[in-house]
Amino acid sequence: MKSNLIACLPFLTAAVHGTRHVPRFDRYGLESTDCQIRCPKSSNPGKVVMPALTQAKNATTGEWENILECWSIDTVDPDLTDIEIDNAIRLNWEGGFDKGYQYIFYGDSYMPAHPAPEPSLILMSAGVGDLRVPSGKCLRVGAGDVFFSVGTLGKQTAWWSDGTMVSDFYFKDGKIPEHEVVEELGAHKNAAEQDDEGAHLDL
Repeated sequence: MKSNLIACLPFLTAAVHGTRHVPRFDRYGLESTDCQIRCPKSSNPGKVVMPALTQAKNATTGEWENILECWSIDTVDPDLTDIEIDNAIRLNWEGGFDKGYQYIFYGDSYMPAHPAPEPSLILMSAGVGDLRVPSGKCLRVGAGDVFFSVGTLGKQTAWWSDGTMVSDFYFKDGKIPEHEVVEELGAHKNAAEQDDEGAHLDL
């Protein structure tokens, strides 16, 4: 799969996660606390910040654990004046992708702790998801959201609502884009303040 295919998808501009989602999963007790990672908008027009489900080695146990981070991505082309597209950025995935899959959930689904099969970029077309790591931190996603799933050594749980559609693109040769970790927005801020900064909200 060539990298220019994914670059043409317009909903990648939703990567800053400004969408509000109202999940319904009391059955699994997932609404009891606010665990959502909130990534800031990039202050650099040549970069974009996206959430990443990745991994780190536990210093005490020596075991790998999945964690959530905010990644600032370098593969961005903010100047689209040559093709007359205003107020947009384009992500250039030079390495491309080996495979692409789309998953459709016909009922709500709870997946026990598991690793990511391959380093990938995940695009949400419909539905709501809750991905949770051992620390208790979570990533709640809905239609239009985009995130990295590269934690192949750790484990996370995942809940998907009825009607969820998820596209999963495996990075070619497992090579993920160049990035740096940036600090997430403070959890102490209220919803209005978070919304002003373009964070992904779960209300």
